[in-house]
Amino acid sequence: MLSTLRLLIVITLFILFQRPLCAADDLLDGSHWKRDGFAVARYEISGTGSRNNPLRRKLSAPFAGDELFVRFRIRYDADSIDTPEQDNGEFFVLWLDSAEGSDTTTHSGDVPNLGLHVSKGENRFMVRYSSGREKFGPALEGNREFLIVGRLWKSVSGDDEPFDRFDLWVDPNGDEEFKPSASTNSQKSITTVNWIGFSTGAKTEAGDQIEVWDVDLAATWESILNLPPKKKSVPTPPAVVQRTVNFDTHVLPLLKSRCFDCHSGDEPESGVRLDLVDEVLNQTVVGNAAKSRLFEVVEHGEMPPEDEPLDADEKAILKAWIDEGLDWNEKLLPTPPPVTDHWAFQKIHRPNVPDVKNQQWVRTPVDAFIAHRHEELGLTPAPEADAQTLKRRLSLDLTGLPPSGNKQTVDYYLASPAYGARWGRHWLDIVRWAESNGHQHNRNRPHAWRYRDWVVDAFNDDKPFDRFVLEQIAGDELEPTSDESVIATGFLAAARYSGNELDKSIQRNDILVDVANTTAQVFLGLTMECAQCHSHKFDPVSIRDYYRFQAFFAQGQPENVIIAEDETVRALIDEYWQIFDSVHDRIVNVRRKQGHPEPIYVTPTSVINGMRKSEKARFQELRKTLSEFPQTWGYYAPSTSERPPLVAPLNMRWPLPRIDGDSPVIETAILLRGDVQSRGPIVQPGWPALFGPMPDQSEKPRSQLAAWMTDPANPLTARVWVNRLWQWHFGRGLVETSSDFGTQGSKPTHPELLDFLASELIDSGWSTKHIHRLIVDSATYRQSSQFQPHNSETDPDNNMLWRWLPRRLEAEAIRDSILAVSGCLDAETGGPSDTGQSKRRSLYRHQKRGALPVQQILFDGADGITVCSHRRVSTSALQPLWLLNSHFVQENATAFAQRAKSVENAFHLALGRKPTAVELTDLKALAEQADLHSACLAILNCSEFLYIP
Repeated sequence: MLSTLRLLIVITLFILFQRPLCAADDLLDGSHWKRDGFAVARYEISGTGSRNNPLRRKLSAPFAGDELFVRFRIRYDADSIDTPEQDNGEFFVLWLDSAEGSDTTTHSGDVPNLGLHVSKGENRFMVRYSSGREKFGPALEGNREFLIVGRLWKSVSGDDEPFDRFDLWVDPNGDEEFKPSASTNSQKSITTVNWIGFSTGAKTEAGDQIEVWDVDLAATWESILNLPPKKKSVPTPPAVVQRTVNFDTHVLPLLKSRCFDCHSGDEPESGVRLDLVDEVLNQTVVGNAAKSRLFEVVEHGEMPPEDEPLDADEKAILKAWIDEGLDWNEKLLPTPPPVTDHWAFQKIHRPNVPDVKNQQWVRTPVDAFIAHRHEELGLTPAPEADAQTLKRRLSLDLTGLPPSGNKQTVDYYLASPAYGARWGRHWLDIVRWAESNGHQHNRNRPHAWRYRDWVVDAFNDDKPFDRFVLEQIAGDELEPTSDESVIATGFLAAARYSGNELDKSIQRNDILVDVANTTAQVFLGLTMECAQCHSHKFDPVSIRDYYRFQAFFAQGQPENVIIAEDETVRALIDEYWQIFDSVHDRIVNVRRKQGHPEPIYVTPTSVINGMRKSEKARFQELRKTLSEFPQTWGYYAPSTSERPPLVAPLNMRWPLPRIDGDSPVIETAILLRGDVQSRGPIVQPGWPALFGPMPDQSEKPRSQLAAWMTDPANPLTARVWVNRLWQWHFGRGLVETSSDFGTQGSKPTHPELLDFLASELIDSGWSTKHIHRLIVDSATYRQSSQFQPHNSETDPDNNMLWRWLPRRLEAEAIRDSILAVSGCLDAETGGPSDTGQSKRRSLYRHQKRGALPVQQILFDGADGITVCSHRRVSTSALQPLWLLNSHFVQENATAFAQRAKSVENAFHLALGRKPTAVELTDLKALAEQADLHSACLAILNCSEFLYIP
């Protein structure tokens, strides 16, 4: 039965899209609200007794972006409201759909609805897709105005993805963006909004009076609530401060004439020095003179205490200097280098090889240093291990695989491609390498494998370590630039990336922090991150040192760099960015007309969503074509790199200027307390003052850094590298804290040996394989693991290396060894990483942060998030369960049995020796009771197989 409903609707609709889909047009322009005959003058609407759509309107263009806000105001006449106890309650919604439907279309079944319905005996505001996917907010009150806001969004970006999330706010204020009144979801929702409208239902009765007005659509929370844009949306680089005072000509003369008599030198009054930038920072709030202690005492006449107060001009200079960023000239007022007697910061001096009594034990100079300490402490070295043990030790240590032949020497293993795979994996641990961005989005990096292959090749080729450092730090700056040197910058680009476009300045700083911290740890063994917010509490590294070091990397960013030199490629890239830039400029102009504050920044996502259909089609075509050219995930600085930029499309872009030719220099400032919003004085690239003055600035700052790091006079780089090599051979470094050579790190157990090896590295032309030979040919390395009680009493932790300590294989070596003895190992090297059931070495399995292969997680593999200097060795119940029951081990045990044919042969293949009588008896009994597969499975699970003996 039809009923009459009077619904007074006053509607004002317009859309302010900061991210337009159809140029800058209003999505509702050119169309009108459509009435079905029940809407009469003044929009008085009659009900039908069932679902009815009295008003609906088509957008001027379909919306398939990622997020859409909708707003309306509503007032119910109190006499019109039926409670559920009295009747059926109320029903009234606004819907968003891809199709118009008819007057009676329900617009339900995974169509987004926002409005009123009955819940728990009350008429409540709701957000829903269907009756099974609805959530409720506050209750309706009569004769009261409500502001209703909805956010319809996609959890996965893309035109073809569903609007699967819907949030509701009732009477929101400006700070509730992430606190909706109710939220729901549906994976089956629409992908495009083309129509909006209002619906009544059977619960809406004749005589009800509902008033709706102020209907609006917008792309952002700020726009839908008419709030000012977020201030923190301004990305890097920050606007350059326009300085009105010059430190050299205005500030320094003022400080000298009015301050330095009392507040400079080693014994300043009140302990306050104004001739050192770090001390001045303690007395100021950079950018805010009014809150700075230094300006406060001058303003109030407390300083100078005896001389005449500063006049108005002098105060103005001081105030402007602080407000404008506290500019400082380090050449005119340098910071005195700290003085320290810490062993790691002293120059490397080649020590004499000690004369020892046990000369017959000495095989290489390494042994003389070890024997010298043995004799000082009365220790006796363990006997040499048997030939089979040494063979297995050498093979597993140098290649990560069990031995497969009879005549295998040190040179044989060092020449094997398996050596590079094994030791390349060690390096990838400390450089936090992985093949995804990490964080919440964790997008894959499909070209990161090229850096992995470069590392493997560098080890196999015995690339001199100084060159190894140079290419990774500054490969794109070298002349001539090669594909290989650009690929090497994957070290810098391995940093995690969040993909969050809300605050680019924080995102950019996070990556620069990661790059600076990792570089200092990996090559120098310094924990410089402790100086990010304040000067280091223990090491002589100031906050200024930290940001000077970070400045070496400030001109660059991670990029997908096309490594094909082809004019066709350049033309395609130019066209790609021409489309991107033209749309970007168009959006900026529209926003400028709308009164947006300057500077106006537009995210890449906004640009792509703002493209016209033809632009987007060509843009996507170019993206696809360019993706087929060889690329690498590397670090690239347009202002310093030798090769002209061939930057491929990618999902992430920092807001660095992309300019053909010379790019402007990006300034680095000290960030007070590490806060990107609290910029202090500008600094130039430089290493810590402890290590001497920085020469004149180079046009290629990272090349300058690499040259300093590999200078023989540098006290850290060579020491740190040979210590890492020692650690990977013995399980523990001569300095146990291999990434912390600072004052809080461990002292070396054999400092002379450490310096000897560092000197040998440099004198051999930085040959890593030379250090390997010195170590593995030594009697120290060849010892057995025989326990000697009298040694243990003196040196219970074996710090003096009086015996060999067996250690468990790493996760990758366990898997690779199982594949090797089963005969299933695929020896193919290099190329894109494998997913699924690959039988190549573990190094070539896809390394996705947060989703590593389960076996790597179980056996303590590196996570690719931070520097992994030393893998922990845990023991858990899940490890033997995996070794016994996993499909991988079971499958390879079967293949192992088919290959071995007998227990004796299986034992020899896996362990490189004959079984003892007891071992043979037990294994044969197991094979007879079960099968050879079970015996092979038992061998794969024995400790001897899983350890370097």
